[in-house]
Amino acid sequence: SDYAYILDWDDYYAPAALNFMQSKGLVVASAFKPFSTQTTNGIRSFNYGSMLIAVSKQKKSSDEVYQIVNEAQEKFNVPVFSSNSSFSLSGIDLGSNNFRALKKVKAAMLIGEGVSSYEAGEVWHLLDTRIQMPISKIQMRSLRNASLDKYNTLVMVSGSYSQLDSIQITNLKTWLAKGNTLITIASASKWAIDKKLVKESLTKKEDSKDEKEVVAKRLPYVEASEHIGKERLGGAIFEVDLDITHPLGFGYRSNLLPVYKNNNVFIKPSKSSYATVAKYTTNPHIDGFISPKNLAVYLKPSASLIVSPVGRGRVVLFADNPNFRGAWYGTNRLFLNALFLGSEISVPRG
Repeated sequence: SDYAYILDWDDYYAPAALNFMQSKGLVVASAFKPFSTQTTNGIRSFNYGSMLIAVSKQKKSSDEVYQIVNEAQEKFNVPVFSSNSSFSLSGIDLGSNNFRALKKVKAAMLIGEGVSSYEAGEVWHLLDTRIQMPISKIQMRSLRNASLDKYNTLVMVSGSYSQLDSIQITNLKTWLAKGNTLITIASASKWAIDKKLVKESLTKKEDSKDEKEVVAKRLPYVEASEHIGKERLGGAIFEVDLDITHPLGFGYRSNLLPVYKNNNVFIKPSKSSYATVAKYTTNPHIDGFISPKNLAVYLKPSASLIVSPVGRGRVVLFADNPNFRGAWYGTNRLFLNALFLGSEISVPRG
């Protein structure tokens, strides 16, 4: 095409194709609203997030653009269509400002002492083997002397992060305020809330006046580990209601999504009407064990995924693990959207 190519973002490997094209120097824009248009393969409808490669926006010839797009399509077996007109049959036109040009991701991840090596390995495996994208790994002991300004995205998987002092937290806030993206998973999200990096809250049990006066029930000492253990969430599947119009929900067709949870991090829905991207449904339990108390008191009222603004930047807080053991394919897209679309995510005020 001498005009444009369109990459269908619904495909699992579309992020890999996007990364490949950006690494070859192509400018790619994401559709923030759906549309239908005439392609060389007939009339096609495109979902939120569909990627536009406009030939006129490139610093390469139309033949060079074609070769890169064709190589990406063949390498990752993704659906790509060509269009010879800016006019759409419905929805936004291809020249609309609802197409946002995406920055190339420059990502780093904190690893080392106090950080879950399992979850760090899950992120590395996803990006290395499926997306074929590098991610810099910064040791916790080296963070003080590392410059975050060479990155626009930082990933923090589960961990204690007790080594980070007030100066480092302030530096992280300053880096975020410049327009960068922090992605936190599970206990890293709890850390960000506890350290007031974001203005969000954890879900807590509300004590009634009567409950404060109740004397604890006596139980056999030998049963202590059993009673305490059942309140830990070792691994279960829950249903969330996902906002598929939000950039983090791009590529999904249904608002109902199963998520895997193996932690006791429960995040209160945001005070912003537009920041709670995924919330557990009214009857969320699909499979696995969760105590009645954790289900009713903590999980049901909570959010699964939130975006919280920090200056011109944002923190994407996952309560669950979207990359569990490299096997939970269904929520990989949430993480990859945070990675590739993070720079274009804002929280509307009002």
